[in-house]
Amino acid sequence: MFLSASSPSSETSRLLDEVRWRLASLPAHEPGLALDEIASGIELMLEGPEWPVDQLVSALRDFDESAQPVIREAAQGFLQSAALGTGRGEALHAASTRVFRAIAQAGQAVLQRQRYAGAAPQDVSAEVATRLMRAEGSRLKWAHLLYGPYDGALWRQMGATFLEAEEEGRLVLPVRLRQSRDTETSTYREYLRAVALQCSGLAQVPVELVDVADRLILHLLPALHLGAGPVEGARFVVSPMMGAGPRRLIKALPADEPAWYFSPLLAERVLGELEHMLKKGVVPAGLGVGPGAKDLVAACIRHFRRTWYEAPAARRHRRHPMGGKLTAVRGLPSFSQLVASGDAGGLATWDLCDVSVGGLGLIAPVTDYGLPRIGEMVAMRSEDAAAWRLGMVRRIQRDDVSRAFIGVETFALDPRVVRADDGRAPVDVLLCDPLRRGASLRVAAPTGVLRPSASLFVAEQGAIQKLKPLGKAWRGHEFEVRTYIAV
Repeated sequence: MFLSASSPSSETSRLLDEVRWRLASLPAHEPGLALDEIASGIELMLEGPEWPVDQLVSALRDFDESAQPVIREAAQGFLQSAALGTGRGEALHAASTRVFRAIAQAGQAVLQRQRYAGAAPQDVSAEVATRLMRAEGSRLKWAHLLYGPYDGALWRQMGATFLEAEEEGRLVLPVRLRQSRDTETSTYREYLRAVALQCSGLAQVPVELVDVADRLILHLLPALHLGAGPVEGARFVVSPMMGAGPRRLIKALPADEPAWYFSPLLAERVLGELEHMLKKGVVPAGLGVGPGAKDLVAACIRHFRRTWYEAPAARRHRRHPMGGKLTAVRGLPSFSQLVASGDAGGLATWDLCDVSVGGLGLIAPVTDYGLPRIGEMVAMRSEDAAAWRLGMVRRIQRDDVSRAFIGVETFALDPRVVRADDGRAPVDVLLCDPLRRGASLRVAAPTGVLRPSASLFVAEQGAIQKLKPLGKAWRGHEFEVRTYIAV
């Protein structure tokens, strides 16, 4: 063990004492502070004297092991913060990312020392490279949890580590990163995990599905393939030599372009088996616990099928660049309250980027209320218009920490708040279409408020109108849209 090194120098002894103190005094139930201490310990080792390589490897192992339970606690806290809209998630994200970056830097330093110091045991080099890859893959996952920004240097580092491991014949050498577990991984498997994450369209899923996607990919890894030549089912390519991230394969690559091909073809059988288990109410260990785990895993499977296997959807309408300001209100309750009482507390100003027949591209500032959620309802109107437009957030991507690109699919123009009753209790709903006898119209309401098979009676302009359900419905985050016919 690193912390029991014998006959250290005075400087080494001082650093060892400080590192022992950091590991022994990790704050309980304060994952952000604990991760900062672990990162500081790793950075302290890198800034210290020239440690023997075996001690550096042992130190890296100790710090990485100490960080794992804290990282899991931080991930839970981040997801809770995202659900509640608090700012604690940003601090947990920063602390976790700092640890991953420090582990990767330490791994890089050890590999560089081994590279110039002569031959090193294959198993030691494989462990360090795999630990580096695992840290960088985790940093990528946490970047997706905030929808960016993404560090391009991450793929350059992983690509160089991948190629060096291949050249030295240790790319697939089995490694046990966790001493308390029998599971094995390798540099190849950790790179494959990162490639699969990047190819999964995570800018289009709610934040809680990003975490599920990562766990599902770990479950699927034995059935995923990354090879140096074209293979059946390959829809994505990545170039470790160029240090670039994966991209979708649109057409055949030139023969002289170095690329590895990612194919999830064989994972389809595993996904089918998983769906069969979910229908029986069984969620495999490691994929989630709790009452909502089954639905989250099922949603993730559907998303993987759309992203990995189906041809990318062609844009039906052109996007036209357009500038301007939009007033935006997030969430059905906030919009209903604004229309009913004039309460403007939830108003925000977003910048318009482009428009199409069915959607808008917007730039939204990242505020204390956090990012919009995928699937969240947004009401918008321009400065020179009186009518509101309803939309649902479909895509989020951050290029910097202060603002985010929001892709919104619009579905209603000039909605109206009305009082409705389905025989159970009156509730405020939004009419998304004009109310005309014999015509169908859509009604937006909080999730679960309206009974699917019950007629709806709405009061508008002093008259009571009966709406008969047609059975069509779709759901967003905390709201649903049902279709009726006015009779």
